[in-house]
Amino acid sequence: MNITYNILDFETTGLSADYDRVIEVGVVKIKNDKIIDTFQEFVNPGRRIAGVITHLTGITNDMVRGADRASKVMPKLKSFVGDELVVAHNASFDSRFYTAEMNRAGIYPKNEFLCSLLLARRIYQDLDSHKLGVLCHYLGVRNKASHRALGDAEATHKVFKAICEKIKISSGNQVDYNYLKKLSKTPKKDVASLLRL
Repeated sequence: MNITYNILDFETTGLSADYDRVIEVGVVKIKNDKIIDTFQEFVNPGRRIAGVITHLTGITNDMVRGADRASKVMPKLKSFVGDELVVAHNASFDSRFYTAEMNRAGIYPKNEFLCSLLLARRIYQDLDSHKLGVLCHYLGVRNKASHRALGDAEATHKVFKAICEKIKISSGNQVDYNYLKKLSKTPKKDVASLLRL
């Protein structure tokens, strides 16, 4: 896409943006398909991190104990992403936490979100799963730090870039936000009418 945008990933204490909190945020800023800047911070959630979350992410209570609370991290994150487009793998999850944590900090962002997971489901319909790890393996992408925010954001960038390249080749269309948003909401059975897959 010929715009500057951000790929964001959160690690959290759980799945509910209403009750759970962010423990790490990672963002890569993209221009001309290249990473031009990064943002990564631990966030003190103000509660203990469950063992299952530590097992998944490797993030311990000690690692976040001295970190800033979300009320201080979110303004820095908003300054980094501005009002630019945000891409996330499973954007419904990340956008909920983004909005919830920003609102708690008194910030009401206007960022549009685009979901690489929804796009992957339409472009790679033969895959049984479209989790980031599965897509990385399928596409030969190495994730240097799986289930860590910046590592997953960097891996999502590579996966998203591969998706955009395939869409561009298959459709012959310029890959822009409006086209990708439309495609992400197109029923799978109708994707062939937009692409030559």
